[in-house]
Amino acid sequence: MIDDFNNFGDGATVMADICIIGAGAAGIAIAREFLGTRFKILILEGGGFALEENSQQLFESEVVGLPHASIHDGRARVFGGTTTLWGGQALRFDDLDLKARSWVPFSGWPISRAALDPYYVRAERILNLGARIPYLDLCASFGIVPPAFDPNIVTVECSRWSPKPNFGKAYRDDLKNALNVSVLLHANVTSIVTNKSAESVENVEFSTLSGKKGIAKAHSYVICCGGIETARILLASNRIEPNGVGNHYDLVGRYFQEHIHLNYGNLHAKNRPYLQDLFESFFVGGLKYAPLVTLTERAQVEKQLLSIHGIVVFEIPPDSGIAAMKQLFRTMVGRTFSNASEMRQLIGKSLANPDELMRLAYRLHLKKRAATPKQGPILFGAQCEMAPNPASRVMLSEARDHLGMPQVKLDWRLGELERRTLSEFVRCLAKEFERLGLGSFELEQIEFLDDPLAWVEKAHDSAHHMGTARMHENPQFGVVDSECQVHGVSNLYIGSSAVFPTSARSNPTLTILALSVRIADRLKEVAS
Repeated sequence: MIDDFNNFGDGATVMADICIIGAGAAGIAIAREFLGTRFKILILEGGGFALEENSQQLFESEVVGLPHASIHDGRARVFGGTTTLWGGQALRFDDLDLKARSWVPFSGWPISRAALDPYYVRAERILNLGARIPYLDLCASFGIVPPAFDPNIVTVECSRWSPKPNFGKAYRDDLKNALNVSVLLHANVTSIVTNKSAESVENVEFSTLSGKKGIAKAHSYVICCGGIETARILLASNRIEPNGVGNHYDLVGRYFQEHIHLNYGNLHAKNRPYLQDLFESFFVGGLKYAPLVTLTERAQVEKQLLSIHGIVVFEIPPDSGIAAMKQLFRTMVGRTFSNASEMRQLIGKSLANPDELMRLAYRLHLKKRAATPKQGPILFGAQCEMAPNPASRVMLSEARDHLGMPQVKLDWRLGELERRTLSEFVRCLAKEFERLGLGSFELEQIEFLDDPLAWVEKAHDSAHHMGTARMHENPQFGVVDSECQVHGVSNLYIGSSAVFPTSARSNPTLTILALSVRIADRLKEVAS
């Protein structure tokens, strides 16, 4: 059942066995694990079915560290959460990502990759992902001879893209028709209320933007918000504990991590069609597999670098017929055209080069490869892990939002290990591409990476907010234990990238889902 708290009376109390805060990927995944069971599930979602400006304004924040665009445009207070914004890219963490690495401060998860693997399988089913196909197998099946990269330095793998990434659409009917699941929209959580000893949660307070208030009572509670909002809720819930729930050791909000995105500039191909064969996305069984170039684990260990991968991007010239065709499609789907003249211009540009359009259609529909142009710039970009840093953190601002909640103050920081990883990576790739005759990088364009200050101006965030309620078996070093239960609070769990001790290089959603399914299993054990 899905309802709107605006339809309830002020002061209403709702009861459940399990109360989930947030109807994003984690919250919906956990709820689905209980469909048709004896458990009564309640999901509190602050937004509605579509993005609403007044709800989004609750994310207004103060940025005091490095510029961070996605603190505002990378969060969505809406049913489906940020799955309504992403493209669906999924990739498991590597084994090394979860291990303690001597050169990466505060690294090491209290669980292993092997322990996560069965949950990854279940998470992949939630995302409707197909089989994991190695890059070399894809090349073989498509008749491509892969380059002989040095296996000690470089490897290529493929991420998979979900065909149904928007959970707000994919699983809306499941929750709407469930007899034991209730979703309350426009129910913005404002406080986690514990007992006097702060050892268990007694209830959760929530409110609409119009000021209507409610209380949720349950046996167990799971915060399923992003890495920023999770820290905000915990810090703001300071009625019993002055520093906030789960914050005995001043860890909540610290170790804020992001994936660093960096565009290295132009890649000059020696043989563009071959490069496109190697690095355009593959389509198998209707699913997209996108090649990623990465450093091997051996190279990371020997060079003492962070996890990183790169992608070759075949840019579409903005004045090309392909660009016009894409704009025409978006305009028609979104019904955003202003007049008939605009439509005629787009149609004319789209048909200006019919041979190119036919080539792309042939490649996409018959060859099952991403259709990229045979001319235009080729760029190379990277997504890099960030080393955990306690000074990189989410705090509370003096300013308050419309609900009376303290706004967020974000201090995002980057360091030398990130700079060195980004620099070493592109230089390793440049040597390999030159050796194999694939192409050359304009290395003079990346001299900024030698400057400890200048490079951060080129880097930007990725809307992957992680690490603010990190996982560790010792409460002095982590907010949650290996089961994602908040230390010292018997019935409070966190299903979020906030619990990641380190961030790896992989997009976080698949790992969030794996941990969330694991939490659901734990809740079933606790209640049995």
